Amino acid sequence: YGECASTSPSLSPSSPLTELPSTLPSVSPSTEPTPLPSVSPSSQPSPSPSVIPSNEPSHRPSLNPSQIPSLDPSVEPTPSPTPIIELPLPGGQQDAEIDIELNVPSCSTASSSCSTGGLVAGRGKLGPEQNFPNSLDGCTDSDAGNYNISESIEAITVSSSSNTPGNMREGDSVTVTATVICWYTGANDTADFYYTTIVGQNLVQWVFIDSVDCSLSAGKKQQLSVTYSLPKGRRHAVRVNFSYRVGDRDESSSCVESTEGNEFYNDVDDLVFAVEENTEELLI
Repeated sequence: YGECASTSPSLSPSSPLTELPSTLPSVSPSTEPTPLPSVSPSSQPSPSPSVIPSNEPSHRPSLNPSQIPSLDPSVEPTPSPTPIIELPLPGGQQDAEIDIELNVPSCSTASSSCSTGGLVAGRGKLGPEQNFPNSLDGCTDSDAGNYNISESIEAITVSSSSNTPGNMREGDSVTVTATVICWYTGANDTADFYYTTIVGQNLVQWVFIDSVDCSLSAGKKQQLSVTYSLPKGRRHAVRVNFSYRVGDRDESSSCVESTEGNEFYNDVDDLVFAVEENTEELLI
């Protein structure tokens, strides 16, 4: 009688080798790899990476990046360079952009200086002024007069008063400068300056800083400035109210608006800017 075939697979290949491979896989996998790799890749990738990496790259790249970077550069470079994001350097000037939520010029990161540039040049429909009236609380501009002849604010800049390079921070002394166009001799033109740390539409509480008159000998385009100390808060705003000072009007009012009986040729502009936190104890 013939011997019965074994029900368990052999642990080593048959000797001599059969001419054709078996049509069915082994019940248990072999303990050692085959001497030669298969001609075709597996239909499904293995759940774990190989212990020893292959000498050649895969025909198709992986869908996700490797957790460990390769020691050698890629054979083929990427078609475009890696983008570089440039951040403002400490101590530099930053140009404001219109904040789409606040509708005023704003510097979103701390710097040593923040300027509206030409974003507020003109007055209301005169010019016309971009995005007028450029006020946080809806205070409006007068449209009376002519541009470059009548009163208007051309730019606002807030900058650190310190000679030490670095960004503005809580407690620092800063200078607010308004570039304005004065009417005629400027004898009756005045700029009122305000600040706030409550930045939000219709929620602003302005604090009066000071008033500065146009100089009679400085010409039509002048720069008027005031200095104040930054209170606590990471987001600040300044306001300049520039108008023809005639008639009965409250100098401390943060919003000058002309009436039928009194035309003030008023222009109001706000500038929002960020400052760095000061971990030292502030006196204000």
